[in-house]
Amino acid sequence: MIEAYRQRKYIEDITYIKDELNGSEGLRDALQTSVEFGATTLSIEGRKMAFGSNHKDGPQRTKFCDLLLGALDDFMLKILIVCAIFSIVVDTSFATAATIGHAWVDGTAILFAVAVVSGVTAWSDYKKEGQFLKQQLLEEGSKISKIMRDSKEVPIHRNNIVVGDMIKIETGMNIPVDGVVIEGNGVMADESAMTGESDHLPKEALEKCIQR
Repeated sequence: MIEAYRQRKYIEDITYIKDELNGSEGLRDALQTSVEFGATTLSIEGRKMAFGSNHKDGPQRTKFCDLLLGALDDFMLKILIVCAIFSIVVDTSFATAATIGHAWVDGTAILFAVAVVSGVTAWSDYKKEGQFLKQQLLEEGSKISKIMRDSKEVPIHRNNIVVGDMIKIETGMNIPVDGVVIEGNGVMADESAMTGESDHLPKEALEKCIQR
């Protein structure tokens, strides 16, 4: 059905469901689910094995060393590093016996300043990224959907949704899966994340589309 949707021109995916899956009831029968009872708890693992999981890995924190290397990847800092090395080489090469002991000081001071600037920048980015990820984790934990399981409406995290679950769509929610509308009136969806268009598009029940 997904492949029919991807390759469609107009309504080939609807025609496929009508002719090959015997309509919306045939689709539910094939997935062993229903509007009244939903999926059974005992079938969850089998559904994950057959269709895969809806689990989405959380964002990974950038290592401090990577942030430090990123901070050093600055044109001005690169110039300072080259100048510092050049200064150390020249000063020590032409130093006399009286000045050899401190000929390296100027260049080393520049390198130390570069290290401080890049370290502070990397640490600041590291702290800000940590706060951002903490906020994301809080938002991720609140992404709960109501579904039918064993004839009961239960709230679960979107990562635990499986193929065959009947999801209750509520106003303003971010629909967590690809699916078909079984029942509903006046459903409007914002598909700007996929299409770039901000207009809300109407979504009709699958059975109404098949009957047309």
